[in-house]
Amino acid sequence: MKLFKTLSVCLCAAAAATGLCACGNDANNPPSKEEKVLMVGDSLFDLWRPDYHDDLEGAPDLTNVAVGGTTSYYWKKGVRLVANQKPTKIIICIGTNNIADLHQTGKEAAKGRDGIQSMLETFHEAVPDAYMYLLTVNLCGETVRWNAREEIQTCNALMREYCAKTDWVEIVETERAFYDDADYTQKPNAEYFVTDYLHFSPKGYEKLTGIVRAALGLD
Repeated sequence: MKLFKTLSVCLCAAAAATGLCACGNDANNPPSKEEKVLMVGDSLFDLWRPDYHDDLEGAPDLTNVAVGGTTSYYWKKGVRLVANQKPTKIIICIGTNNIADLHQTGKEAAKGRDGIQSMLETFHEAVPDAYMYLLTVNLCGETVRWNAREEIQTCNALMREYCAKTDWVEIVETERAFYDDADYTQKPNAEYFVTDYLHFSPKGYEKLTGIVRAALGLD
């Protein structure tokens, strides 16, 4: 047995010099990692579960692990769930609950100890080869969030600055995506939302689908 193992090692070492491993692999071109797209976030992604596979057809090994009501703190502490999926791309929808439910300022939501920046860095440490896409927090008409729209805009501005300085995460703009005109002093078009003016209607998900498909290069 010892002789056989020694012979196998020698054969692989010798074959590697020619570019072909005796085990059947090309030593100069090792197998590439299979692509996997992971969706992480709050209820805006969680409620997409019935249709996201069809809407985002073409995204390789697409998996949605979003959980309604979550914040960046939840996902920072739950990074193992993200890492276990071994994603090559992560698309993230988070932040609205930081501001509305935790009553954080825009600066706290973006740059706080457990804010979005810290969450992204935790993800990057756990899956350093994964490329990330961060959706800006969208403006909606739900009362608490609409009254906190300046904090949402501050959070988004800080995250744009942060992502512009990295080479592993980029911003996907959704802040004003659900308007049909340029009057941002008013609430966005209610047709993109269900009655709570927070979660998306089918028309809202149609709009979101186009944004995410474009970000992932699916069209």
